[in-house]
Amino acid sequence: MDQKDKNKTKGQIDKELQQKWEKLHFDTRLISAGEDPYPETSHSLRTPLYATKSYVYSSLSELLENNYYYSRTENPTLYALDKKLASLHGGEAGLSVASGMAAVHLSCMSVLQERVERIRPRKIKNLYPQTNPDVIPNMIIHKNQYTGSFRLFTKIYPQMGIEVKRIDLTDLKRVKSAIDEHTELIFIETPANPTVDIIDIKSCSDLIHEIGGKSIVDNTWASPALQKPLELEADIVVESLTKYINGHGDCLGGAIIGPKNHLRDIRYYWLETQGAVLSSFNAWLILRGARTLGMRMERHSSNALRVAKYLESNEKVQEVVYPGFESHSGHQIAKSQMSGFGGMIGFELSTVEECNQFIELLNQIKVGVSLGDTTSLIEYTSLMTGIDLASWERRSMRISDTHFRLSVGLENPQDLINDLHQALDQL
Repeated sequence: MDQKDKNKTKGQIDKELQQKWEKLHFDTRLISAGEDPYPETSHSLRTPLYATKSYVYSSLSELLENNYYYSRTENPTLYALDKKLASLHGGEAGLSVASGMAAVHLSCMSVLQERVERIRPRKIKNLYPQTNPDVIPNMIIHKNQYTGSFRLFTKIYPQMGIEVKRIDLTDLKRVKSAIDEHTELIFIETPANPTVDIIDIKSCSDLIHEIGGKSIVDNTWASPALQKPLELEADIVVESLTKYINGHGDCLGGAIIGPKNHLRDIRYYWLETQGAVLSSFNAWLILRGARTLGMRMERHSSNALRVAKYLESNEKVQEVVYPGFESHSGHQIAKSQMSGFGGMIGFELSTVEECNQFIELLNQIKVGVSLGDTTSLIEYTSLMTGIDLASWERRSMRISDTHFRLSVGLENPQDLINDLHQALDQL
């Protein structure tokens, strides 16, 4: 930190740095935001890895003047990542956490439940939704969700006194009719996992705002390189940093981005209490990965379009779902709210027997869960991500027994097409 900055408060420095980064283009922010200049050191090119739990000071007054106390809530390596994520999304503040699911849960709890502090235990009962069933809060979700989020919302939240309405968010009339005076939240995942549904972020957000509710958008499949939900009137955006933002398949992480006061509440109450803390080493890895996000997403998108076109042309493939196709029901919405169509493809084969044979025949494309890696990954949905779902749940999500989800990586697209072709050719 320069000598002239030593008399400035942390808030003043943060504001000045944010204003500096806001003037930069997206790809430059990927390199610089949160890291140039890095507030804790004036000489290191890369953000240091702070592997510590505590921060010690020579006096109480020095402690009170500083931002770092304990790494469950503050860490200088995470500070850089938080600032970068906020800048990339155009948000006031960011918070990195242990996983994408931690980001989903902490952000939802910050809307659906009260922050309860310094209250006698007997009075807490008055805040339980079950105490007054007539005012139980509800949230609205899309009928097709990532299975982890689906399980959280439909299996756990109802036990906490939260009603969950599962509808087709692509039908705005259904959305409007589902909202009532007790609706606190609409949770939007777009593109949706694994069916690649496209949901209109702004229209859904506008509808929930009419009754004073909040919208949270899971932006994992797009990343801020392709879609910025806060610019589309969303209140909070969550990301699985495990996927495209890190991009290298070597760590877990999640992020929440939104208004400064709301994020402060999540950091010092929900995160502090529930402990879903990102390690400083994982934050350091994610910082490293994020610097190439823009270039990677361009390549993921261009590769996916070529692969999707090949799959569509192969007579053994029954259906290909990719938002870059004009035939996709959400193509126009995707075109209006995304700067690219991403690296995720859904497709179908004819029979279960063919599916079992096909996935065994692949060589270059690896069989595995997760997505957003430099390496192409394919999953047989009903037996992998969908294994935790009952058959009726998979049917309600339109996940058939012959569905595949393909995360197209950064390999040469022709090598991927050749691998798919040789496998399909043997069916």
